[in-house]
Amino acid sequence: MPDHDFKRAIEEIKLRAPIEEIVRQRVPELKRKGKLYEACCPFHEEKTPSFKVDPSRGTWRCFGACGEGGDVLSFVMTSYGMGFIEAAKFLGSQVGVELPSSGGSKRDTSEHELGLDVLKRAAAFYRERLKDPEAQAARDYLAERGFDQETSHSFGLGWAPASGDALVAATRAKGVPFGILEKTGLARKNERGPYDFFRGRLMFPIRDLQGRTVGFGARRLSDGPDDGPKYINSPETPWFDKRSLIYGFDLAHLEARKAGQVILMEGYTDVIAAHQQGLKNVAAVLGTSTTDKHAKLLHRASAKRVSLIFDGDAAGREAAFRALAGLLPESYELEVMQPEGGQDPCDMLMGEGLEGFQRALEEATPWFEFACGGLEGLEGNALSQAVDRVLALILKVKAPVHREDLMRRLAERLKMSPEVLKAQLALTPEARIEARKKQQARIQGQAEGHSPSPQEAEETAPVEARINPKVRQAWGEMVGALMLDPSLIPMAGDWMGRCPSSDIHRILEVISGLSEDLDADIHEGSVLTGLGDDEEARALVGKIVEHAERSDSPRILFDCALYSLKRAALELERADVQERLTTEEDLDHSERTELMQRHMALQAELQKLNPNAGAPAPSH
Repeated sequence: MPDHDFKRAIEEIKLRAPIEEIVRQRVPELKRKGKLYEACCPFHEEKTPSFKVDPSRGTWRCFGACGEGGDVLSFVMTSYGMGFIEAAKFLGSQVGVELPSSGGSKRDTSEHELGLDVLKRAAAFYRERLKDPEAQAARDYLAERGFDQETSHSFGLGWAPASGDALVAATRAKGVPFGILEKTGLARKNERGPYDFFRGRLMFPIRDLQGRTVGFGARRLSDGPDDGPKYINSPETPWFDKRSLIYGFDLAHLEARKAGQVILMEGYTDVIAAHQQGLKNVAAVLGTSTTDKHAKLLHRASAKRVSLIFDGDAAGREAAFRALAGLLPESYELEVMQPEGGQDPCDMLMGEGLEGFQRALEEATPWFEFACGGLEGLEGNALSQAVDRVLALILKVKAPVHREDLMRRLAERLKMSPEVLKAQLALTPEARIEARKKQQARIQGQAEGHSPSPQEAEETAPVEARINPKVRQAWGEMVGALMLDPSLIPMAGDWMGRCPSSDIHRILEVISGLSEDLDADIHEGSVLTGLGDDEEARALVGKIVEHAERSDSPRILFDCALYSLKRAALELERADVQERLTTEEDLDHSERTELMQRHMALQAELQKLNPNAGAPAPSH
């Protein structure tokens, strides 16, 4: 449970931030209708409003396709891709409530905030310098690519002066310590003194999911032999980790949620061109392989389909393979599109327009077909190496059935037996690494004197994976009934502490705690406050309440849930007793008699609940 000061701060934030006003910042068309406010859901496409805000409860919910819902903090989290603490700080700063410290020193926190402020100032500085005469080449380049001023402003494009210390001088005049400028990767120093890291380049601010500048990409516009690489990024800093950042995702993730699709491109200008043409669910990784952090970040958009669109040359194909390796473990629906003739997506978008680009996107190739492209006609070592690349991707697929199906399809394509491919698979570096990890785990287990049996392996599996879905549903229905009608809480009795599902158990803990406070109101909003930053449980609350509200009454829902839980508990105990009677041959007469009597008692209790329940105990 959140500590008292933290919980009080959250309650104060929610009190000072009326949910309808916060929602209206993102949904301007929100209109009052009776006791509620309504609009089309901002998280998916719809024509008829299904998004409702309830000021009395402090909650919102979509009754349409996405089914999202929660309190004002949940709305900020969903809208801006924030975590709970980030959302609380964001709202708190708007309404003048400071969260109590929850870990980390004040010095660490203040330095991080100072770094973000310096990066924000640098972005503004570069943006202003784009207007200078020196930046004419940058403005000409943007005009040649077809980018208008609105797009340039939306992405915060700028110019780093070539002088060498323009940013250092400008920030020094504002009293910014050089140390923080150096830590954020904006400046360095040598024997001649401090100097700007970025010089004479077109600047692309790189922002996190909350839209805060955390680093920069920079493109040179000259072609001199000593001008350095075409593109450079900020160095790795506490603020900038390119393995966990996706360029443009701060602008794309809401549109991606609506479309159910994220389009990943390769370069800054590709993303900018797509957004200017009206394709808003587009982002790009930062010149690196797609990582598990990227894949998890994409989950914030709740999109199941990811389309990869890289340059139509050999380098673009390599980039697509790297991206697939990072995304396949997350079970996305993946496809690849490569523009014809070696074009880059930016030129294609600007040349053919959105309509032509979307037609090409509709014909994108499923990832497996893309990966297998070009295998035909190869032979010998060239074929072996190409097949290894495909096998390495198949190894990334977690689901055994899916992986086996892909092996079958590859064997059919190559007209080879699956056994040959499995033998080849065992020789790939990825498979050897996986096998080595398993071997190390076995050795560790043997060193500890224990080798788990299949039964033990199942027993040590996550509890959530072993809970009967119908039983979990009954627990959810009980929780929903209690939130809609708290007068039912005493009837729940000791069932409140018996839920084996961790997220529902957490919600029940909060409800139980609120019921002990005579001044507390128990409803969806107060439960969400009590859950604090438990995002898994918070995400479940809205779904439980929505389901409960569709029932005839909370009391009927509660009675049905309690009936189901009692029956499930009795059936589970009866099955355990019956298994002991069947498998434990060393039971003495009194133990067997006691178990038989317990089995009969459980049978009788089940028949009271359901006259058709049960089967006779085994005879011995």
